Amino acid sequence: MRTGSKRGRGSGRAGFTLIELMVVVGILLVVSGMAVSNIQVAQTRARVSRVMVDLRTIAGAIEQYRVDLNQVPRMAHYRFYEDPEIDVVLGESVNGILSRVLSTPVGYINNTLILDPFMATMNGARVDERLYTYQDLSTYSRRNPESSFWPRAKIELGSWRLGSVGPDRTFDHGFRNSAQLPYDPTNGTISLGNIWCTERGGFDTGFLMQSDLLGPHS
Repeated sequence: MRTGSKRGRGSGRAGFTLIELMVVVGILLVVSGMAVSNIQVAQTRARVSRVMVDLRTIAGAIEQYRVDLNQVPRMAHYRFYEDPEIDVVLGESVNGILSRVLSTPVGYINNTLILDPFMATMNGARVDERLYTYQDLSTYSRRNPESSFWPRAKIELGSWRLGSVGPDRTFDHGFRNSAQLPYDPTNGTISLGNIWCTERGGFDTGFLMQSDLLGPHS
């Protein structure tokens, strides 16, 4: 009968040290952070694509309206027209968005109350902040003849433009004429700027990048 000690199978090193656990947790946090970032970038790209599809659709309706009536559809803009029939939407006086003349009585587009995907969840925002921007540049130019922007915009961009606040969800960016800053994905998927579509340039709004139109940072 053997009387010597017998080594158990579990006598070797078992489990993890605290440092090893911390390293594993750190790696998991880094990986999960990268995954969340990639998801956010993918969601932003999807929203940008949705905006561009929407604006192309609206642009087609505007151009068809102009062919038929020899004028662009007027904005819903209470400061300019003070017409509750058109310029009050969902109980709010609105400025610079599509008006119902594009859908009624002739349906050039089914619905003019199209949410900007980047503002769709901003329930506390005003109606005209949650919808796409629409600007009749001829009217802005006529009403602001001394402006350094609107007359030139009419010449360069055409009779109208459409806009989304873009991934930064901000129309103004903290400096003079900052609403003219166009979104550029080459600066990063989530970067400053509004997504503009214009009559003459489509989505090519390099004209807006001129320093005298953007103005200096405040």
